[in-house]
Amino acid sequence: MEEINIQKFKSGDEDLFREIVDAYGERLYYIIMRIVRNVDDAEDTVQETFVRAYTKRKTFKGKSSLYTWLVRIAYNLSITRVKKAKPTIALDPRMASKSNPQEEVERSELSRRIENAIQQLPPRQKAAFSLRFYENMPYKEVSKFLKCREGTAK
Repeated sequence: MEEINIQKFKSGDEDLFREIVDAYGERLYYIIMRIVRNVDDAEDTVQETFVRAYTKRKTFKGKSSLYTWLVRIAYNLSITRVKKAKPTIALDPRMASKSNPQEEVERSELSRRIENAIQQLPPRQKAAFSLRFYENMPYKEVSKFLKCREGTAK
């Protein structure tokens, strides 16, 4: 998907934009979900991310990948939403697995402990961790996203 025609994107080609939404929507959802921790807020933020990307498409310079640019928008919107939101806990049925009950309990407990530890991190560290380990983004891209040196991202 990274082989997009930037001029076509900037001109507002709806078919191309639909492909972008299809290609990145779910990945952005999971990034946002890890930050906002609420299904409704995550879905709203994904939609808001694409609306913002479409309205600001002419500002995309192509210095980073389109995906990195979208993640930056999603991250900023997610952090803003978290700062404004009241604390809530919501489970996402799309993240549930279908295994035997014992495995599910063990997996759920481990997942809960990992998520609690991740939630204790400052926002930039949380973003670096999520991008690297959940999205498999190379450290170089993480450092561009966070506007820091690659060693700092590591």
